[in-house]
Amino acid sequence: MLIDDFLRREIEVGSFPGAVYAIGSSRGIERENALGHAVTVPLRIPATLDTIYDCASLTKPLITTTLALQMLDIDAIRPLLTHTSGLRAWMPLYLYPDYIAAIREHGPEYEPGTRVVYSDLNYVLLWSMLPDYVSLARSRIFEPLGIEATFNPPASLRPQIAATEWGQRFEARLAGHPEIASKRDGLIWGEVHDGNSYFAGGTAGNAGLFATARAVFRIAQAWANAELLPRPIVSEATRNQTAGLNDSRGLGWLISPTGMYGHTGFTGTSVWIDPERDKIMVLLTNRVHPCAVANSMQRIRREFHRLALQSA
Repeated sequence: MLIDDFLRREIEVGSFPGAVYAIGSSRGIERENALGHAVTVPLRIPATLDTIYDCASLTKPLITTTLALQMLDIDAIRPLLTHTSGLRAWMPLYLYPDYIAAIREHGPEYEPGTRVVYSDLNYVLLWSMLPDYVSLARSRIFEPLGIEATFNPPASLRPQIAATEWGQRFEARLAGHPEIASKRDGLIWGEVHDGNSYFAGGTAGNAGLFATARAVFRIAQAWANAELLPRPIVSEATRNQTAGLNDSRGLGWLISPTGMYGHTGFTGTSVWIDPERDKIMVLLTNRVHPCAVANSMQRIRREFHRLALQSA
């Protein structure tokens, strides 16, 4: 199988320790597999179809966007969902006493509406508008779809979870504050990798979802079938809202030149939906384990999608 051979080669060269994928259509999963390892240090645990991944920024479209479009005024939150709000890309919010106050004081960076800057801060603000966020995710998404997904997974699930980075070293370098690394020492395993979500109690709307590839596929399938939102809202969310700017964004989604919509996650996750071909493609890896180093994840995702579409 070409996809399996491709992913095995990437595992062998060290792009990530393991991967689980699910490919199908609006009718359901047609192909899936697990390769490599979910954990490599301090012990080795193989990846399986039941492996739970830290989905990172897939939380944005799959959970936060869904809830926001269900519960909030679309026009009021449109700049946040399209990343045209004027806010900078990222801040270590946990260094401040109040996340929202820190965003308001230090977040603005450019004139709203003039360009797209992908920003976690937009989703922290959306999270702050959704009280009891985790309960809402459970009652409005997980339970209606019949999936087992979670925030703050219990310790009993740890052997089933793919590990991520050893310590918070990447964020320390990103922030230019070496002391950040001391805030989380040891292997991040069963806790959200993103620092802002971790110090907010498990999620700040920008990250925090833990799910299997099957569960991610099911939420994507619900988008394709307009199960959680009316079809007109799905259509609005998945069209290019930022024509003429530097990036193509829907409401919560990346929009490709070919009309596909999807999203990626820093830990090595992605989901893409091709409405024209009725294809849903989910790839979950833990490419930050045990170290978050630069790799060619975008190239890997493109080839995965090419092979998935080729086999359609």
